[in-house]
Amino acid sequence: MSVDSVQSTSIAAQILAAIGEARAAGGVVLPEATAKNLLRQFGVNVPRGVSTEDLASVPPDLNPPLVLKAVSPTLVHKSDAGGVRLGLHAHELGEAAEDMRRRLAELGHTTTGYLVEEMVPKGIEVVLGAVRSEGLGWAVMVGLGGVFVEVLEDVSFGLAPLTRRQIRAMLEELRGKALLEGARGGERADIQALVDVVHAMAGPGGLLDAMPDDVVEIDLNPIIVSPTGAAAVDARLVLGPVSSAAATARADESVPVSGVRQFGKGFEALLAPRTVAVLGASGRGSNGGNLFIRNLRQFGFEGEIIPVHPSADTIEGLPAIPSLADLECDVDYAYIALPAASVAPALAEGGGRVAFAQVVSSGFGETDEGVELERELVATARRVGTRVIGPNCLGTHSTPGRLSFIPEAPTAAGSVSVVSQSGGLSVDILRLGEARGVGLRSVISIGNGADVSAAELVEYFLADPETKVIGLYLESLSAGREILEVLNGSATDKPVVLLAGGRTADGARAANSHTGALSGNHRLWPALARQAGAVLVDTLNEFVDALHVFDLSDPSLQATAGDVVLFGNGGGASVLAADALDRVGLATPPLPQIAIDELNGLGLPPGNGLANPIDAPAGTLAVEGGAIAEKIVGTILAHSDPSVMISHFNVGIIVRNLAATHGDVPAAIIAAIVRARDAAARRCHHILVLKSDGKPDTDAQITLYEKEARKAGIPTYRELEAAASAARALLRHRRLTAAQ
Repeated sequence: MSVDSVQSTSIAAQILAAIGEARAAGGVVLPEATAKNLLRQFGVNVPRGVSTEDLASVPPDLNPPLVLKAVSPTLVHKSDAGGVRLGLHAHELGEAAEDMRRRLAELGHTTTGYLVEEMVPKGIEVVLGAVRSEGLGWAVMVGLGGVFVEVLEDVSFGLAPLTRRQIRAMLEELRGKALLEGARGGERADIQALVDVVHAMAGPGGLLDAMPDDVVEIDLNPIIVSPTGAAAVDARLVLGPVSSAAATARADESVPVSGVRQFGKGFEALLAPRTVAVLGASGRGSNGGNLFIRNLRQFGFEGEIIPVHPSADTIEGLPAIPSLADLECDVDYAYIALPAASVAPALAEGGGRVAFAQVVSSGFGETDEGVELERELVATARRVGTRVIGPNCLGTHSTPGRLSFIPEAPTAAGSVSVVSQSGGLSVDILRLGEARGVGLRSVISIGNGADVSAAELVEYFLADPETKVIGLYLESLSAGREILEVLNGSATDKPVVLLAGGRTADGARAANSHTGALSGNHRLWPALARQAGAVLVDTLNEFVDALHVFDLSDPSLQATAGDVVLFGNGGGASVLAADALDRVGLATPPLPQIAIDELNGLGLPPGNGLANPIDAPAGTLAVEGGAIAEKIVGTILAHSDPSVMISHFNVGIIVRNLAATHGDVPAAIIAAIVRARDAAARRCHHILVLKSDGKPDTDAQITLYEKEARKAGIPTYRELEAAASAARALLRHRRLTAAQ
């Protein structure tokens, strides 16, 4: 439940008062009774109990067995220190308390009182927690308690605020969720009650929204979930360093987190500039600025290029001007490769006549000594009305705008737009994407993202009718959080493919809760991707493969199941293909018997495997010069309903064995698959794998086949593993979209 404004004001006052008392006593944790009182006000069930300094005043109506807990401002982990006793009766409290006080004193803790509570009914122990991270907000963790969290680390993360549907998706990720469902003869736990507890803490208007900056961790461990409800039997609110909130506030005032955030406005001039200025090219030698001018000319840029140099009359054969103050026209795009200290003054001279400035120079916020220079750059740009891309990046590539920062840039315009926090990786994306047949509309490297942010560009591309697929390479979780907010506020379901850097477990930090200790980047990135509806991939190859499959796939097909039909030649290859699909969570179930019977009725040569995978030797594929593939695929689709059909062929074997007697069999097979796809009443996604024997002439022929297949809208790969990864990405997006 959420709270109204009057109750919210009262809760805020309670929290601030408790924080003041805890800090005055030198504590880092709010009293458990205070934490539970807050939970109760948000609708969370907690045990009946009393906080007291005098155990003689414990109400007699508390029903045994009872729990005795020590209250101490310095005691964080009560159970580990001996500050908890279970299963007591009223007459046992005094002796247990004295023993507890003595043991804690030996460990340096002063006991200021006790919390006495009724024990709740037995059930499944669940841990629920949240940890606050700068730029990310509250990361929420849920998992089964005991060995599941301490040894197996069987937990799932999400980012607040969470909807009930998102909470259920988190629970579905737990390996031990079957215990909540009554596995091994147990009673089914009240999962809805658990969802309600998580929502009360992490949903819109929940407990986390009421927390001031001083509170950095919350731990409800355990929550006992029984068949009849859920109760938080332990609650901890952990305080951060005294200076953290003030330091964060100061930083927010002086350092722009993500620029002006004019989401979705005016990027046409960036992607299709008519006038480009280049600052930093040499008048006598050759450097990055000179290469950029040459790249523009080679790429066919048709607009005006204006070199800016304080002393040179011409650069690369073009007339130069001394500074941006000498501009006689507005500039859509300025490529700036000056020393870091010279960038802001040079931009100021433009007087607002530059729309976008791509600052490729380094030496800014990525270094301690450059932080102030970055502040100055952004302040100057905002004062004159120029948007900054970067700094510390390589540039922007726009295929239709004939703008690029690499030589021999991809010229085939497509519908994939990519935003990258890495300049070097943006080069790899351009090169590898072109080699894989990805139709790139744009690739923008944003470096430090001091002004124009990744989220701002994503919102633009979501609304851009020329962009069908969005690719992201991110290294900052805070940038990911901004994108999450943009995607959650968008009505479009364009595929977003995310490659995240820094996804190792090393991101976990020392903390006062299980949540803080387990909240490494390797857990937070998947949580962010799940909530954003983005497809998270692990490698650059998977990233490019996913962009390719989304670029060519039919967005109207909403298949979410994991069933795949494999059709191709080579028995061993088919087995390995099925294994590859299984590794990524996809299945190859047997075809219905009616389909197998009809395939047998086609009069195929002997030696076929027809159950799924469908293994058709070269002799079978040669029937009708390859056109037999239309009947095979048509029969399969008439009697089965796969989400994806992967057709794979060893081109080298087929060409060398059949070309002389049967003609261009691979081309005929591809055309037959296209015809069968288009005629089928039951539609599915089609992926093609064309394997090489490593010979140059085979590779050259495959390149031609790939072009024909892609013209027909069939994504094509050279390895079955790549096709399996692409199929997983495709179906993952469909499932995420369906769950939104």
